Amino acid sequence: MTETGEPGSASPGRVGTHGGSGHSSCSVWWATPREDAALADLLDDAERRRAARLVRTADRSRYVTAHALVRLLLAARTGVPAAELRFERTCRRCGSAHHGKPRLADDLVGEAGAVPFSLARAGDCIAVAVSDQPGLEVGVDVERVPGPGDAVLAAAPEVLTTTELATYRRLDGALRGRALAVWWARKEAVLKAVGHGLAVAPSTIAVTAPDEAPAVTRWSAPAGESRVSAVRDRAMPPRPRVSMRDLEAAHGYVGCVAVVGAPSLGVAEFDAAPLLGTG
Repeated sequence: MTETGEPGSASPGRVGTHGGSGHSSCSVWWATPREDAALADLLDDAERRRAARLVRTADRSRYVTAHALVRLLLAARTGVPAAELRFERTCRRCGSAHHGKPRLADDLVGEAGAVPFSLARAGDCIAVAVSDQPGLEVGVDVERVPGPGDAVLAAAPEVLTTTELATYRRLDGALRGRALAVWWARKEAVLKAVGHGLAVAPSTIAVTAPDEAPAVTRWSAPAGESRVSAVRDRAMPPRPRVSMRDLEAAHGYVGCVAVVGAPSLGVAEFDAAPLLGTG
């Protein structure tokens, strides 16, 4: 697979590639949280206020690192300085200006089109996915693998469909944590890609079993909706065309990326440490 352009002057370390030959349609950048005033300086006032409201130092570092990385990656794609980028979060489902999928402000979208992106963070693991093709919305998710007895396992009925839950309960106890994390990451990646995020329960959709290649096997539109809003308010059938790839997350984590509108998906994964000044 041909590597896409490297942001800025960084020399990112390749983590892995997935898919066939040709250019990737998505790049995923991995980072770990760090405290750095230079990264905080890249954020806008609203982001700094959100970070300041986080009580735990680890949560603040995670937030700042993730949002600074988004800005650095998009600055390289758009030519706009990272600190000058502006975003909007208008929800395409209800019109709220506060909880929609983040995207670049319209006046920052150049002739080449928007640069779809998605970010996820869990524990010490941060992932930012950037679509290499305008118009192909992307979603990424990373989940920590819970151990036996972890309270997170109690969420299985809220994440899995009836069929998936039956499969989950037949698994050996030692295997359940990773299986649940894989199911969860795959579903969240898809829901982020189509713009629903946490507004729709993961149990709304079904995906392949954790030991199979990731794919959506059943899609149910949210209650009261016969169609699903998608990229640039285009209407899509209840089951959108989604391509997915599992990711090479750090030990103890799993990840997945999904893209809407691509017949197949190639992914290049990078270590973002050099871009963040830690390489």
